Amino acid sequence: MIYEQIESPFSTGKANLLKKLNVLNFRKNEFEITEHFYVCEDTNEEFTTSELDEININQVYNQYRDKFGLPFPDQIKKIREKYGVSAIKMSEILGLGANSYRLYEQGEVPSVGNGRQILGAEDPETFKRYLISNQELIEPKDFQKLIKRVDELIDLERINKYHNHDLKELFGKIASDQYTGYKMPSIEKISHMILFFSENAETWKTKLNKLLFYTDFLAFKNSGFGISGLDYRAIQYGPVPSKYGKLYDEISKGECLNRVCIEERDYEGSFFIPKLTFNEKLFDEFEIGIMKTVSDRFKWHSANEIKELSHEELAWKENKEEQKIISYKDYGFNLQTI
Repeated sequence: MIYEQIESPFSTGKANLLKKLNVLNFRKNEFEITEHFYVCEDTNEEFTTSELDEININQVYNQYRDKFGLPFPDQIKKIREKYGVSAIKMSEILGLGANSYRLYEQGEVPSVGNGRQILGAEDPETFKRYLISNQELIEPKDFQKLIKRVDELIDLERINKYHNHDLKELFGKIASDQYTGYKMPSIEKISHMILFFSENAETWKTKLNKLLFYTDFLAFKNSGFGISGLDYRAIQYGPVPSKYGKLYDEISKGECLNRVCIEERDYEGSFFIPKLTFNEKLFDEFEIGIMKTVSDRFKWHSANEIKELSHEELAWKENKEEQKIISYKDYGFNLQTI
């Protein structure tokens, strides 16, 4: 977690977190980032920590991936898991360096050529061609098992050829970019985020919209990545997932949550009731920590109170007139309330 003030390593006093716009170079490209650093109150010396270094470099890496259409770490991992192979075996099948795929999953940026090769492997028919061309690298028994898995995926994707169209109806976009927190949207993770907030309280729609916003943007503030892959729009009532109506309708059809709708003469609203237990395995330790922080911060706030707090955010103030989609890159480091 990034703190506004820490103990200074240069004196017995404190050091304050500061931010400034700066331009950094990466692979002959320049990118503007919000640079994070601490300044000692007593000596005025500037320094960073490993956490700040990670935020700073993640901003550069994410803009580079976005510019050249390269896959992000979560997408790279998902592609491999789709076929049920190890990172080392995936590297061999794609003709990459022995440890390359593992490093890409951990955040190293692939070359443009390697990145596009990985994206190509997302298509089962393309992956099958890679697999056949490198058959000698795989034990015959494992090869047959893998071919069978790939053929099943090819058939499944033919059946679900309209799947991406359906997803676009749920999310503002299916992309990893500055408007989705550099994450691919995941209906499963979103469902369990809602489940997390709903396990101990009736989380009404207006409040839920803000809890999701603060969770994603606080995660971005502390890491350079969101969690859910949702994009958020600034509307009259504050920042909300851009397609939240259709999204909540779809989630209510799933196995995680029941949606309770209340319609009275002067009021209409809804909240979710858990059907399953929150699955923490879908999230890493950092993401769970962020959700707990947001839950603790707003646990006792009413929907109206959290709505008013969200109106203090630049993310809402500077986008509300035109009801724009909010950029994580431009506003994620400027949260006021948390």
